[in-house]
Amino acid sequence: MLHHHDFLSRTVSTDREITLEALRVFTYLSRRLHFDRPIPVLQSELADALGMQRPNVNRAIKLLETKQILLRESKLGRAITFRLNPGLEGGRA
Repeated sequence: MLHHHDFLSRTVSTDREITLEALRVFTYLSRRLHFDRPIPVLQSELADALGMQRPNVNRAIKLLETKQILLRESKLGRAITFRLNPGLEGGRA
């Protein structure tokens, strides 16, 4: 499973459309998220942990979703559940 995370990290870090903010959010989330099950994420928690403004976190998440790196699963209270895209484990989806 580790090599899947390595591949995804390499894919994200070499994509010229990924902003520094999106890379920071991805790096933080990739330590918590899985390919096979969604994990709840609070944008306020991300903003605090990364020292970023919430609108910037929101923009970064939207970019990662547009790139199909993060998959939005559902809403759980104020948290949104995400997982890493398993289609990107071995190649672009």
